[in-house]
Amino acid sequence: MPAQALACADDEATLFSCLAQDQSHTIELCAVRDDAAGGYQSLQYRYGTAGKAELVFPENRDDGKSAMAFAHAFDKDIYVWSLRFSNLGYTYRVFRLGDDAGVEVWKKKKVLAQVMCGERPYAHVDDIRRASSCDMGNPFGAAGCSETPPTRK
Repeated sequence: MPAQALACADDEATLFSCLAQDQSHTIELCAVRDDAAGGYQSLQYRYGTAGKAELVFPENRDDGKSAMAFAHAFDKDIYVWSLRFSNLGYTYRVFRLGDDAGVEVWKKKKVLAQVMCGERPYAHVDDIRRASSCDMGNPFGAAGCSETPPTRK
């Protein structure tokens, strides 16, 4: 089976995208818009080069809402959001912290890798929030997934 090129499919919208600092890898979140279902569905994470996707999760994009968990908040006056998912014993976290964004790979409680965006990312955060489940592990519980982000004091 040939390697899948990294790009959102014709029937998908790009909800997050940035070129990594190494200038060869792209981090993307793709989803299918379904107005009858209330907006974007079928969320899928993609990481790789223009010629080859190195990780696509979940394999079946229809599983994205249940497989990915979102949370956001204001930390003082800086807006922070993250989307977490687990795959083969690793936890991945796509995040944005103020002007910084990227993806981290965790094993247990240790960061194994962090790939930062080399540019300001293209992002539709509210659509990502609606296309994913709530990350109840965030410090605010369900409030951390609400339309209006809570504020850490």
